[in-house]
Amino acid sequence: GIDVFWLGESHFRPQRAVLASPLIMASALAARTKRMRVGIAVQVLPLANPVRVAEEAAMVDQISDGRLDFGVGRSSFLESYQGYNVGYEESRPLFFESLEIIQKAWGDGPFSYEGKHYQFHDVDVVPKPFQKPHPPIRVAVESRDTFRLMGRLGFPIFIRYQMSVSEIQDLLGQYQEERHGAGFPGPN
Repeated sequence: GIDVFWLGESHFRPQRAVLASPLIMASALAARTKRMRVGIAVQVLPLANPVRVAEEAAMVDQISDGRLDFGVGRSSFLESYQGYNVGYEESRPLFFESLEIIQKAWGDGPFSYEGKHYQFHDVDVVPKPFQKPHPPIRVAVESRDTFRLMGRLGFPIFIRYQMSVSEIQDLLGQYQEERHGAGFPGPN
């Protein structure tokens, strides 16, 4: 009776349940279920090599016969960045480069990428995801400016409840306005 089971990445927080690799757990769940979708909520993109993430997520999508929902974010838990020796001030540019690379990696054939943080030349991720063009991507939003930005980019979003309901309603209105203004219809 469960439609989707969401797994969140967490590091170095012993007071909370720690799941260092949601894609490994997603693989185990996908192999043991037939209908339930398996969601990542979220893969913290700035903490991992994006080509490796693309490969692993594609494998989970294959194992699940296309039941992966791929949620991504930056995370605001600084101990994760400190533990991996990644500067949080670089999290936004790392996130966007990683997201672009993953989408390119899931395309047909090899790809190349030249960015500030990553460079890849004629890399061909195999296997490709089961779902075409790729698993649904959902982005976690936490900072207020990210709502509008993700609306313009058309991504469905996750929200961690941490502000007043009226402020969330206002931010969701901004998100929806930007989303529709950029020509993205449908559910968010």
